[in-house]
This record gives sequence, C-alpha cells and structure tokens, in this order.
Amino acid sequence: MISSACEKEQTGQQQGPNLPVVEGIIEENGYPMVVLTRNQAYFSGSTTSNDDGNWIGDAVIYVSNGPQTQQLREYRLTDAAGRAFRAYTVDTARLRDAFRGETGKSYTLTIESEGKKLTAITTIPARSLQLDSAWWAPGKAGIMARLTGSTGQQAYARYFTARKGEDYRPGMHPLSSRSGTFNLQLAEGPGTAAGDYGKGDTVLLKFCNVDHRTYDFWFSAGRAWAEGMDPLGPGARATGNVSGALGYWGGYSVTYERIIIPK
Repeated sequence: MISSACEKEQTGQQQGPNLPVVEGIIEENGYPMVVLTRNQAYFSGSTTSNDDGNWIGDAVIYVSNGPQTQQLREYRLTDAAGRAFRAYTVDTARLRDAFRGETGKSYTLTIESEGKKLTAITTIPARSLQLDSAWWAPGKAGIMARLTGSTGQQAYARYFTARKGEDYRPGMHPLSSRSGTFNLQLAEGPGTAAGDYGKGDTVLLKFCNVDHRTYDFWFSAGRAWAEGMDPLGPGARATGNVSGALGYWGGYSVTYERIIIPK
C-alpha cells in the first residue's frame, strides 16, 4: 500500500496549505485501505513514519459500493522494513459488514476528520490493457512486458515490482494505450536504484488497470518526480480526486507475474 498523473488546477480539489493528504486504494478481491496524513511531502518519497504526529488518527471512514457500506477501522501497522505507519482498513470484528473490491464496480469513499468531510469515487476497471507476458532483458538490464489493448478505447494502468520477500515499488509513470499489442520496458520507480535486480533474483510484477482519474494523479506525480519536485507542492500539485484534500482514491484490477533472472 505504502509506495512510493496533467493539470495544476484540480476539479473538486481545493488549493492551499494545510490540506489533509489521502492515499486510498481498493483492489480487486481486496479490502479497502486508506492512509491519512497531514504531511504534504507524503508523495515526495520522504518517510513520514518517524514522526507520529504526521498521521491523522480517529477519523471516521466509510466505503460504499451502493447497496453496502462498511466502516473502516484504524490500525498501527509496520511495513516489510519495520517502519511503523497508521492505516484504515477492514474491521476484523465486523466482517459480516465487509466486502471486497470487484471489477466493474464503483466505490465511494467518505472521510470525516478534524471537522472536515472528504469524499471521492473510483471504479475498479476491467482489464482493458492486458499483461500477456513479462521477462528479463539482459541487454536492457530491465523487465520487459508484452501488453495488449483489447477494447479500442483508451486504457490506463500502473505497475509495481518487488524482489521476492520485499515491498512492491511503483514504476515512475503510469501507462496509457488503445488497441494493439506492443512490448515495453518497465522503468524502475523513485527510491529504486538502477541495477537493484540482478542474477538469480526472483522479481514479482504487479500489473494494475486503473481508471482515468487514478492515471491522472500518477501521471502528474511522475512528471513532478522527474523534475525533482514534490508532487503535492505548490509548483506541481498532482491532479487528485478527493474533494477537500490532496491525494487520491483509486481502484485497481490486478494481474501478477513472476520473473526469474538467470544466474
């Protein structure tokens, strides 16, 4: 979830200082998860977990798919590196009210926190941009993927890679394509050194179709990173979809692939 998109003006998103920052996702066959912080550098790649005051607690958060609504519960968690963070996700004491993400459905997020009400809506799209295969390309020193756009309409995706046993890290830029089959080198993202993956490694690829608003956010964030800017800073301000906050709420349909780099 914690990982480390193209307009400066954002529809439905206020401009100005001291706005809360939201990263919320709901994956196909997964429960929703929301991180809420007051640190605008959250998406810049800097770690906020060392300062407990950056996390916003005691929020009331609901996710609805229309006929059903579930309230999320706040947890203190740690990532694979042992760093602490807070997140809101399924309440394990109320699993009868819980539901998982489904492809083709829309989900409304409502956050009530510190006297503010934040709202957003996203869809878990169909796999319009399909991952056909992936492999290690020694000459390019990177991961190649064969993708097919299958609907004739614009499709959008993000991808993540991880050495087996480690956290997933996102690619720098999301993808967009119409119909057709093509090969693409998957560039490593922020916080990933060139050559991190080497002989004998098992690399896991997580390929996700996303909706247009999620693509917009990560396209503008990637552009800011490439220019050495904070995506949520005043000079960049990535295009989010959460009314009253910075950040985004996004749905993901997910395909996994395993790549073994020869020794």
